[in-house]
Amino acid sequence: MEITNKNKILFLIAFFGLNILCTILLTTNLILENLSPFPRTMFMVINSFFGDIGFLLLFVGLSVFLFKRDYTRAKFLMYVSISLTLIYFALSVYFQHYNMFFSFYNLSAFKSEAGKDAAGFIIDSLLMLLTSAKFIFLIFAVIIVFLFLRLFKKYRDNEAFYNSTLVDGKNRVIIGFGIIIIGMLIMASGLSAYRVEIEDTWYEDNSTPLYGAQAVGLFNYYIYEGYSYLTGQFDGVNPNKYKTVEEKLKEYKEDKNISPIDGIEYDISRYEGVFKDKNLLLIQMESFNNFVIGLEIMIDGEYVEITPNLNRIATNSIYFNNFYNSVGIGNTSDSEFTVLTGLYPIGNDYIIYDHDEVIYPTLPRLFKDKGYYTFSSHANTGKFYERKRVHTEVYGFDQHYGKEDLVVESEKLIHSWLNDYDFLMQNLDIFASEAEKGNVFSQLITITAHMPYSKPGEALGDNWFFDKPNLFPANTILVDNPILNMQIVGYLEHIAFADYAIGKALERLEELGLHEDTVVILYGDHGCDIDAFELFYQKPELLKNDINEMITYVFNLENRVMQNRLFNANIPLMIYDPASDPKVEAEIITFARGTNTLARTISYLFDLDPEYFFGVNALSDAPTYSYNPRNLDIYADGVIISGQSQTYFIYDDKYLDYYDDDKIIEIIETFRKYKDFNDKLIKYKVFPPLK
Repeated sequence: MEITNKNKILFLIAFFGLNILCTILLTTNLILENLSPFPRTMFMVINSFFGDIGFLLLFVGLSVFLFKRDYTRAKFLMYVSISLTLIYFALSVYFQHYNMFFSFYNLSAFKSEAGKDAAGFIIDSLLMLLTSAKFIFLIFAVIIVFLFLRLFKKYRDNEAFYNSTLVDGKNRVIIGFGIIIIGMLIMASGLSAYRVEIEDTWYEDNSTPLYGAQAVGLFNYYIYEGYSYLTGQFDGVNPNKYKTVEEKLKEYKEDKNISPIDGIEYDISRYEGVFKDKNLLLIQMESFNNFVIGLEIMIDGEYVEITPNLNRIATNSIYFNNFYNSVGIGNTSDSEFTVLTGLYPIGNDYIIYDHDEVIYPTLPRLFKDKGYYTFSSHANTGKFYERKRVHTEVYGFDQHYGKEDLVVESEKLIHSWLNDYDFLMQNLDIFASEAEKGNVFSQLITITAHMPYSKPGEALGDNWFFDKPNLFPANTILVDNPILNMQIVGYLEHIAFADYAIGKALERLEELGLHEDTVVILYGDHGCDIDAFELFYQKPELLKNDINEMITYVFNLENRVMQNRLFNANIPLMIYDPASDPKVEAEIITFARGTNTLARTISYLFDLDPEYFFGVNALSDAPTYSYNPRNLDIYADGVIISGQSQTYFIYDDKYLDYYDDDKIIEIIETFRKYKDFNDKLIKYKVFPPLK
């Protein structure tokens, strides 16, 4: 019996050890390179360790209480470990795709009418999601199964061992319940200590799931957050903090273009009101990274442009090549929110589902005040992201057109969506019709470049898209990993079609005679969410770019990881005047800017009268930063800073003397104060309520 008791102890140690190891791997950057964990204090290390131990004790107690034999108890713990391993794996896949830890608040997407569509996106894109999955977590399931077979199943024929138990009779109930209670007390005390520890700190109102998991244990935090999500117990409004936010908001009524980096007020007189009384065609380009602008790839011995039309526009417009997205879990819908309001999304929450009960100050309302007709349109159904309601009620557009309002030819669909060509052409007809009556502001949200990046199921023959030949020959190899290669080739094919559609749309704008009185602003909503930087690392000899510098391999791993995140967050912005006598001169602006600056800049160009001025004017020389609400990355001139780990990478040598540790901490503190204000402004519903 000594050997068999030893087996039981070894298995129990393995149960705790393997699961604790998995939680460590999930909350550090040992295998999740992009994680950028928060600096861990000794309190966080100890508290999270015991939080995880307490959670695992619940299952040990259950095994003692539910089963009479140690064999079946071990079998139960094996199944528990397998289940937890699958959760670890799923959380790692979620993080690898979204660059943020899962939050129960992310589930709001499934509460709407379009919840099934959201689930469909995930299923269709499963292969892409698994491209960068960390399968090491599944190995731990194999290990626990092997240990069970080695330490228990091997001796199953030994009746004495099979029926043996370290705890029996009434002791089983008492000890089982006792272990459960001890586990619960450990978890509860850890949560209490955590709440005391973060009281009156930035984390009290701005803690993220990653920080919580680091501080109280992975599952301990998720139980806490799940309870908060279901009950709303911790979502109340602090009256004193509400008043502080209300007072702070008044400061943004002043039209002062003050840099958050150096505190200096910068001139904004250039181009003021230059587009007054002109129409605006605002085109949001789905999953458009900036690296495709100007990119040429060697195909059959010749360099081929990926985006010839946007390349032409970029060289004839005010082109921002150091521009960054600001999206949270809402992706495209978050980009719409930020561009139209100048506010950042919160990150974990869906603005359109959880914070849609107020009248936000938006561009559509400002244009309507000037007598414009305003409409938005998207190639998916109006119920998706509830755009039919949100765009008219919350953002103030006169009308929103969804797929159901447009003419759809089934053979021209792309992944079941209306293709960008037909989408843009039909909306230009609506635009032209309304322009006959007066000025028009329209936001057109494209979709063709949305994942999945496989050949569309509607494609006929070898061509991926109708009326346009494929960019690449079959079996093109751009990177060595076959799955990633398929994603990159597919992404570039989709981008090339989107560029084709935009080119045709601008030709149509001129045919309609609208180009003289219409300004076109194009921007990416977010990146493509694939490791496209590998294209530049593995096959640089196939590439060239006469418009943008190309990313190069950085040997320091930490710096390279940060550079890759910067690369993926970089999107294009072009302010294009197609008139024969343009009101603005073509130039490339290299200052760091983000989508939060666009609402103010558009208001300035079109002589609108905003009540609030969020972000700097993008056309000024004011140094500023943009941040990613998902992982708190901060993008400033020449540097990317992790607002979580506080590490940074200066990628432009001319800023080596400007940024030191003190300056980085100063920027992080400025960012934290603004994010706290921005998020409370939304959560506390400070703006007037919808009627």
